[in-house]
Amino acid sequence: MSIEILKLGLLSTLVGSERIGFRNVGVGSGGAMDTFAMKVANYLVGNAEQESVLEMYFPSCEILVRNTELISVTGKGFDVSVNDTPISSWKPIVVSKNSILKLNVRRNGGRAYVSVTGGWKSASWLGSFSTHLGVQAGGHFGQVIKKGAVIETSRLSNAKDSNAFNWGIASSELEKVYTPANEIRCIESIESNLLSQPSRTAFASTEFTISNTSNRMGFRLSSSPMKLDKPINLVSSAVDVGTIQLLPEGNLIILMADHQTTGGYPRIASVVKADLPKLAQLNPTDQFIFKFITLHEAEKLLVERQTQLEEIRKSCLLRMRN
Repeated sequence: MSIEILKLGLLSTLVGSERIGFRNVGVGSGGAMDTFAMKVANYLVGNAEQESVLEMYFPSCEILVRNTELISVTGKGFDVSVNDTPISSWKPIVVSKNSILKLNVRRNGGRAYVSVTGGWKSASWLGSFSTHLGVQAGGHFGQVIKKGAVIETSRLSNAKDSNAFNWGIASSELEKVYTPANEIRCIESIESNLLSQPSRTAFASTEFTISNTSNRMGFRLSSSPMKLDKPINLVSSAVDVGTIQLLPEGNLIILMADHQTTGGYPRIASVVKADLPKLAQLNPTDQFIFKFITLHEAEKLLVERQTQLEEIRKSCLLRMRN
């Protein structure tokens, strides 16, 4: 069972769970940019959350579904259709044999995730199916998926054209994750106090713009230059997804899924884990503000997000059995 890529996307790869436990050898976590959308895409078709899904950016792919499959499309920024008939995202959909799946671009989002029952057949590297483009390992031969590529499913499909699913993820659940889109919450970091007082004030009140040079390694931000209180040389230290660093020219960068494991630039703040999916759905030229919250509030939000995912997982399993 397989699909074929008829139209090339800008950046399409197979992603799965994060790669945990290898930072000591310089290998970061990787995985999906929007982990919420990736996990829910798997839940909606009866998979475990770590199964391989297709992550797509603008412009999106056009896909030939060679066999009848149960799929789901999650994320933001796309209008989905099968044989030019609009279908809903964030729900399980049976796509008939030899159908054309299209994801057309719209605003207010940047990444989509396509799952299939059983997951897409992917190479595992260091415990994850996620593609690592730097070393060309994992996923689809460690590479970006290209036009004409054929991607197999991990197991034979038992989906039938007569199957119908009239349930999905409620908009109220998605609003908890993705709204307000123009506000990203963060906590202070170990080097926050290195900023000059005017820059600290500006950080909390400036509307930042995502630069066109942004990618899976980091989102570069455009604004008036930020400054340190005084020049300082730092020893390279551990960084994580969501770490906000001050670059030498005064601009900020937020480290994303494919970030390095250490860095020597000042770590002036960190995006809270609960807001990383929302951040991942922003595009170049999108604008947003930072909002500082306490560590306790950030931990509470993370627990709430994990609880929400577990409730969605259990609900999808129950629906699939009925």
